Amino acid sequence: MRATLAKLPWSRAPEGEPAPRPAPIGAREQQQRLTEAFLPKAEPAFLARFAVLNLVGAALIAAAWAEGLLTKPFEADSTGMCYLISALFGWGLVCCLRRDWQSVRWAGNALVYLGMVGTVLGLIMTVSDLSADKAQSFESFKTVVTAIYVGSGTALYTNLLACIGYLWLGTNAHLLARQEV
Repeated sequence: MRATLAKLPWSRAPEGEPAPRPAPIGAREQQQRLTEAFLPKAEPAFLARFAVLNLVGAALIAAAWAEGLLTKPFEADSTGMCYLISALFGWGLVCCLRRDWQSVRWAGNALVYLGMVGTVLGLIMTVSDLSADKAQSFESFKTVVTAIYVGSGTALYTNLLACIGYLWLGTNAHLLARQEV
């Protein structure tokens, strides 16, 4: 973007003289200049690399769906963190396509933090349903096992999704722009 802005004609007036006013330009020409300055040109080579790289990811998602593994994190997570992690990952992929590497880095780091938050939420859910004063019966045992199952599912699946998303965004950034996330 800086290179494009540097190519625009800038004229400086000598000191003491008013700066010359640029010739008025039409709205379409102004829009064209702004588009060239702020949006990267679509290069077929970049788009092809992006498509091939992410088609591999789409094939892995299709394989997980065929095996019945795709919906398990969303079913096990009662907090909705898996949906948030998935939405952030999708936004990160859009930023990869736009070549907004700073936003990709931010999304990758946020995925890691959301995975940690999901893990802590899952552990809190596990511990909050446990108590020592419950009567020792089979029903209380079932309650304890259910609490452990639900809490650990949230903890592990949110962490898993966040790690996969972080690795995938990092792979995109590294292979498409040679950037570290």
